[in-house]
Amino acid sequence: MKKIKELIILYPSFEKGGATENLINFTNICAEKGIKIYLISNITQRDKIKFFNRNIKFYNVKSKITIGSLNRLITSINSIVTLFTLLKKINNKNSLIVSFQSHILPIIFSKIFKRKIIIRNSEDILDATKYADYKISALFVYLLKIFFYNFSDGIITNAIKAKNSLDKILFKNKAKLIYNPYLKNIYKNKNNKRKKIILSVGRLCKQKNQVTAIKAFAHFLNKFPDYKLVIIGHGKDEKKLRQLCLNLNISKNVIFKGWVFNLKKYYLEAKILIFPSLYEGLPNTLIEAVNYNLPCISSRCSGAVDILSNRYGIFISNNQSIQLSNKMVDSILNYKKTLSNTQMIKKKLSRFLIKPQVLKYISFCNNILD
Repeated sequence: MKKIKELIILYPSFEKGGATENLINFTNICAEKGIKIYLISNITQRDKIKFFNRNIKFYNVKSKITIGSLNRLITSINSIVTLFTLLKKINNKNSLIVSFQSHILPIIFSKIFKRKIIIRNSEDILDATKYADYKISALFVYLLKIFFYNFSDGIITNAIKAKNSLDKILFKNKAKLIYNPYLKNIYKNKNNKRKKIILSVGRLCKQKNQVTAIKAFAHFLNKFPDYKLVIIGHGKDEKKLRQLCLNLNISKNVIFKGWVFNLKKYYLEAKILIFPSLYEGLPNTLIEAVNYNLPCISSRCSGAVDILSNRYGIFISNNQSIQLSNKMVDSILNYKKTLSNTQMIKKKLSRFLIKPQVLKYISFCNNILD
């Protein structure tokens, strides 16, 4: 079997969040294994310190334009130009393209240069289209994926539901389920003094669905008026969410913390995490929460059942604020059982440890190359 010697990794938009953490973990382990990495991204000098191996060479494609959507477009174009240049230089038959973002053009270029490419699909493509902000453009992107994904040599996805969505549009069985290489270690301590806090973590946007979280919390306060809702994250919906809190007359009980780099303190202090996301791939937030023994109530978005399990997980239907509120009340009233179920979920958390999952990535890459 051939073994990967070089990887060209595309990740045009280096942003805060779990997907970036997965990229860093994957890249570092590959470099440790002696694989030479060409990383194409708009990474800053400050972020480069997160990569600690000399086998990694950076190609910065940062745009000088500050307008969000236009910046992403220019960055994506720059990444393709850089990929084109690299493919002309690198002729190693043991090299492979791995696309973590913006897959369509990389697939086209891989075919032009007769190179093999693996793409990482990080979300449920059906639900992402169904719940998109802009339906027409989302449908157009979905149709492009139906066509172009079939020209990739392999697809890595991170949850059962996401894989099932992919299997509906792929002509061959190209999709491989490999969980996120996210968790550094399993947290051992079980005894934490928890406060009267309900926690919500995620970008402030339609996808993460904090509207349902806030409405549910407003009902929850009728039973437990001394609780606080702590919302961690930033995004375009912040003003809208703050106004909703005003309209519901619960602003004094809701705390917006913005972006927080280290969430450990909040996971250890809160009573419950609520996660009513409309769609996901594999939510790293749920992995972290369970690792710190924090009970979770989640929608049945992609990845939630993989992490929490049908047996022990607490789930709600999409946009059901009353249902979420009732689950929150029940979890607090039966908190000993809630904690016990969380410990049962945690027993299988090793599936998300970094090194074993990256080794599965590398094995899949070797199989594709062969």
